[in-house]
Amino acid sequence: MKIYGQELEKRELLRKVGDISQIGGIRLCQAADGQEKGVRFAEVKNACGIDMRVLIDRGMDISDLRFNSVPIAWKSSVRETSTAYYDKDGLEWLRTFYGGFLFTCGLTTAGMPSVDNGEELGLHGRIGNIASENICIENSWSGDGYMLTIKGTVRESRVYGDCLELTRKIKVPMDKSKVLLNDTVENIGHKTSPLMIIYHMNFGFPLIDKNSYLIEPKSVITPMSDEAEKGLKDCLAFSEPVSGFKEQVYCHEIPSNRGGMSNIALVNEEFNNGNGFGIWLKFSSASLQYLNEWKQMGFGEYVCGLEPANCKTYGRKTSREKNELKFLEPGESEEFHIEVDILENNEEIKKAKAAIK
Repeated sequence: MKIYGQELEKRELLRKVGDISQIGGIRLCQAADGQEKGVRFAEVKNACGIDMRVLIDRGMDISDLRFNSVPIAWKSSVRETSTAYYDKDGLEWLRTFYGGFLFTCGLTTAGMPSVDNGEELGLHGRIGNIASENICIENSWSGDGYMLTIKGTVRESRVYGDCLELTRKIKVPMDKSKVLLNDTVENIGHKTSPLMIIYHMNFGFPLIDKNSYLIEPKSVITPMSDEAEKGLKDCLAFSEPVSGFKEQVYCHEIPSNRGGMSNIALVNEEFNNGNGFGIWLKFSSASLQYLNEWKQMGFGEYVCGLEPANCKTYGRKTSREKNELKFLEPGESEEFHIEVDILENNEEIKKAKAAIK
């Protein structure tokens, strides 16, 4: 593999270090102060500059992602919190919404609050506020390559109700600026259950700035509110922070490539005096038919959410009424795949743009 500009085989690299952790690895930790006290997390670092925090006690989600010390994720004023503070009612989910690189929404409901079949459902569901178990770290060589892997399961269940289990595997190659996410959701219960999932990925400054924009193939873009309708022509571009900005949400239906993946990139070509910086998302279109865009240009809430999803954001009641609601039968499972490539400069942005368009 290529490390710090050198092509090194396994034995050559091991002669140069006392332990592979000198180059990168995964370390299990626990928060000790404030509202995040007691939260277990994993620090993931590779040789290319990826520095990532996986919150084991918050659904195996990713609260922080930096590349060569540059923050990629937007972090809310809430910061990381323990699941003890979670409130399911209405919009109270926002009190434990730290933003972050990935906040999973689901599994039996996602999107806006609603009352569906007599059940009161809060914003975005429970799965991101449930602790994980069966944590396994599998750092291993494959030939001369080295992969950092963390795996765990999260169960959303209720007596006399649904019982869904999410198995998540996050992989980071030691020598690539890439994050791979592989999820399997299985219905381990005995009744047909709704399946709604939104991968709420939140990007902030300096990736988001006045010169940033989205790159995608020709897609169907639907505004999800009157406010979004007003900003439709500018939905792929961003601005300086705006006082009192009202959020805009769009649903993108992005065609897949020959490999069955949909693609979208968020880039800032003016970053670092014109060096450029970006993120390229690829997601399995068979299971994630939509890309929800959350555009919020307000003070402090200066963020673009790019959210691969199997549902739109108007909630379970409306999804059912529109005959769009997905289900899992007992014993049935569904897989979801997302790949994140970090675009380090404008040359890589140019290549990504050509591939996506």
